[in-house]
Amino acid sequence: MDVQSGDRRSVPGAAFTAPPRTWSLRREWSRAFILMLIALLVGAAVTIVGVRGVVGHVQAADSRLLLEAERTGSLRAALDAHEELGHRLLSDPAADKAAFMAQQQEISALFDAAATDLPTAESGPAVGDVRQAWQESLASHGLWSDQVDAMPGTRIAESPGFAADSARVRALLAGVQRSSLAAMDKALAFTADLELILVAARIGLFAIAVAATFYFRRRMVKDLLRPVASLRHGALKLQAGQYTHRISVHRRDELGELAEAFNAMAAAVQDSHLELTHRATHDSLTGLPNRAALMERLTASFDPEPGGNMGNGARLEGLLFIDVDDFKGVNDSLGHERGDALLIQLASRLQSCVRADDLVARLGGDEFAIVVMEDDGNSVTGDVAERIHNALRAPFFVAGDRLTVTASLGAAQRRPDTSDAAELLRQADFAMYMAKHGGKARYQLFDSRGHDHMAYRAALKSDLATAVAARQLRLEYQPVADLLTGEIVGLEALVRWQHPSLGLLGPADFLPLAEETGEIQAITCWVLETATQQAAGWRHTIGGCENLWIAVNLSYRQLPDDRTLAAVERVLADPAAQADRLVLEITEAALAASRDGGISVLTRLKALGARIAVDGFGTRAPAPGSLAALPADLWKIDGAHLARRGPAASPEAALEDLMGLARNLGVEVVAEGIESPGQLDLLRALGCRTGQGYLLARPGPAQMVEALLASGARLEHVALA
Repeated sequence: MDVQSGDRRSVPGAAFTAPPRTWSLRREWSRAFILMLIALLVGAAVTIVGVRGVVGHVQAADSRLLLEAERTGSLRAALDAHEELGHRLLSDPAADKAAFMAQQQEISALFDAAATDLPTAESGPAVGDVRQAWQESLASHGLWSDQVDAMPGTRIAESPGFAADSARVRALLAGVQRSSLAAMDKALAFTADLELILVAARIGLFAIAVAATFYFRRRMVKDLLRPVASLRHGALKLQAGQYTHRISVHRRDELGELAEAFNAMAAAVQDSHLELTHRATHDSLTGLPNRAALMERLTASFDPEPGGNMGNGARLEGLLFIDVDDFKGVNDSLGHERGDALLIQLASRLQSCVRADDLVARLGGDEFAIVVMEDDGNSVTGDVAERIHNALRAPFFVAGDRLTVTASLGAAQRRPDTSDAAELLRQADFAMYMAKHGGKARYQLFDSRGHDHMAYRAALKSDLATAVAARQLRLEYQPVADLLTGEIVGLEALVRWQHPSLGLLGPADFLPLAEETGEIQAITCWVLETATQQAAGWRHTIGGCENLWIAVNLSYRQLPDDRTLAAVERVLADPAAQADRLVLEITEAALAASRDGGISVLTRLKALGARIAVDGFGTRAPAPGSLAALPADLWKIDGAHLARRGPAASPEAALEDLMGLARNLGVEVVAEGIESPGQLDLLRALGCRTGQGYLLARPGPAQMVEALLASGARLEHVALA
């Protein structure tokens, strides 16, 4: 089974059907193991039978040898005793003949036993020959059986002959013993042959076992190990994401079926991977590439090409960020289904405006992006943007509704300092934001200075969120003086921000940002509490300051906020704050922007006991009857009236009209922006009693203002350094 790469794909959800099996590993290896078991059993049986045969032959030969030695030894002893007694009878007829006869009978019995136990000799004398020679020897000398009783006298002369015959009998008996030893040698020789046969059989079985081992090892490597290794290799390839990897099948056996199943699984995984990849990189509504595909394309453009260098290897691409103007109104008025239909048509038009190498992507909602391949030395991003605007001039038709759609386009072109794809996308997004705020239906190229300013504002917004908690805010106080006597009658609290890295920032640098982020509420609460407590302390500790009032500015965004009323109530709950000594300043522009001219808001604030001042009064033409209904205690006349120059811009008439109007309505006037003695003299001449400005005193920290109050100085040309 070999490993190969292929791209065969299966139909997802289709059942896998394996081809018919032509081989069976189970059957083959079962037979192999049975044959090996039979070989082992045969070898064991041959060994057992051979060993038992060899041992049996040796034992039988030994038993025969022992028996023959016993029989021949008994015969030899009996024959020797009988010969001795025969010699006595030959020399002395009176010897014990009965004993002699008894010995003959005993020897005959021994010969009978020896003839039964000892086999017939193949060569040499047999036991019968020895018996016959023994009988003939006795008979020839008259000593056999009944001859003994008829023996005539002394026959000693026959003793030598009898001795010779007896010796011949013993010689024959010894020949019988030698014949037994020869039979024993033959049995041992057969045993050696049997041993050789056994060794040869074992060697043959071993050779067969070795051959079978090599054969089955080769079959195991080919049919088991290699397929299993191939499957493991394929699994590792699949785990590594190489979903096109397939395994070749050369045998239709169990492992072949497993390989086929693996290939089917790999094909299904590949199909699922392709489908999931398409889903992950494409928008389900429009079919366009999504943000992930866009970032992959942009990231690839920042990577050097193979063989290229960092300077010339990267592709030059521009990026267009597109946002449909007022698309929320389409969804709200026509519904999301028609809004989706509009986006589908819009995606088609965007694709018709680009070239084959460009990429149109949907980022989400009504946001699209286009990666534009730039020509060498020429930017075509602007041309694509122009084609898009032209394409959008034609109306869209959605479910019978005729819709006119515009879009704001932001463009960013890659520069040497553009670090990565995410930064290029942020630049294009910022350019689109600038186009949106520049009037919509526009094309805006990224401006680095504007972006830096926006980043600066964003950083300030982020730092502003912790300014109050980190105790970074500071208060400065500008005195408000009686213009006739120079006495300090009030103070205006002005907030500053001691930024940890930018230093001291004025209110114009951060209060507009606080209004955007909502931090203005926390800042105003801190100013109210700090300023009223400081003023209460000065009224209590410094002589002549018992009637000193403190003015705090409110933002126009706080007018409709109930939290503002709650903050003022919390501050005035302290009796030392003295509600009639707190002046809440609201700009005339903020009142004009409110729904009823600010009357309801000022009425609610005034009901808490505080005094109300309209800051920057006189910058707008008041509506008839609105001034009389305005619950204001003070008008702070804008310093622009005093700064007018030229014969046609004399401030006297306008100031005189404002002063007369204030007297008629019973409202106190505070002049702002007094910067010259002439302006001070003019205000005195017009009957303006109170004012503030750099001529009288600049804003200063609490320590310097406290020293000024404690000195009892009269303000006319006194300035706080």
